[in-house]
Amino acid sequence: MKEKILITSATGKTGYPATVQLLKDGYQVKILVRSRNSRALALEKLGAEIQIGQLSDLNDLIKALADVKRVYYCHPFVPGLLINTKTFIEAAKLYKLDAVVMMGQWLAEFTDQNSIHTNETREAYRLFKEANIKVVYLIPGFFADNLFFVLEFATQLGLMPLPFSHGRNPAVSNEDLGLVIASLLKNPSPYIGQKLRPSGPVSLSAKEMAAIFSKTIGRKVRYMNIPEWMFLKAAFVFAKDLGLDAFTISQVRHYMHQYRLNKFDIGGPTQVVKQLTGKEPDDFETIVKRYLNNSPYMGRSFAKWVTAIKKFLQIPFAQVPNIAELEALNK
Repeated sequence: MKEKILITSATGKTGYPATVQLLKDGYQVKILVRSRNSRALALEKLGAEIQIGQLSDLNDLIKALADVKRVYYCHPFVPGLLINTKTFIEAAKLYKLDAVVMMGQWLAEFTDQNSIHTNETREAYRLFKEANIKVVYLIPGFFADNLFFVLEFATQLGLMPLPFSHGRNPAVSNEDLGLVIASLLKNPSPYIGQKLRPSGPVSLSAKEMAAIFSKTIGRKVRYMNIPEWMFLKAAFVFAKDLGLDAFTISQVRHYMHQYRLNKFDIGGPTQVVKQLTGKEPDDFETIVKRYLNNSPYMGRSFAKWVTAIKKFLQIPFAQVPNIAELEALNK
């Protein structure tokens, strides 16, 4: 019987595909989730063991870690990353873990950051090192998934409205991140203490991404470089549909600023996905096709166009928190 592995944030963008892959490869997997939602139940059906609990609760973590040897630690995009990491480390010290694969972020490599989530991520690295826990740090840049909230506007209006300016990014897919995480959990020893930055194969500008949208959708898609105020309004207008809250938006505001400064392109594409999984990383066209195949917006019609134009036109008039109110969440 292969080692049992704990996956936190197992219903999220990276934990879910990592869990699926580990189960497929015959590993015992326990998932720590906040509720038995549809994604948790889908993983249970595949063979995962569900444990309900919180990363903020020491007793929940002690129970979750009791019979596992390796852990994927991914703090959700909510406040409290640093204090919850301290709690996780307190629980982890009770056991002799083979390895923890921690989801970090590329921006934490820079000290000039204003996002509290980024700065607490960097501090979490230090805490793990001081605790002498065997950790592999994943530090991806801007996920490709973050681009697809504009899919309706791209398919129906031919617009890709984003505040990226001239920034470039070797966007990585959720699926590749899941494969990388699974690979590291299966064989963590060679990578203990390392920071690994999975990426897509090529750095692209927003205009180049729009050209790939055009090719894949079969209609001209134009990149529209929107100002920060419009992006924030759009984020709040579609927050419910996208699963966003005010804290997440307050952090993404800072990430967009870093995108415009071209921080996500520093270092360029990497070979991490190929080295760890044996496959070439998904290119942007492959990722776009995957999202289109699962999108309710594919296929143009007058009714879909009217719905999209109404959504687009309501953005400038949305009432949203001001910058001071958003920054109050960034503390």
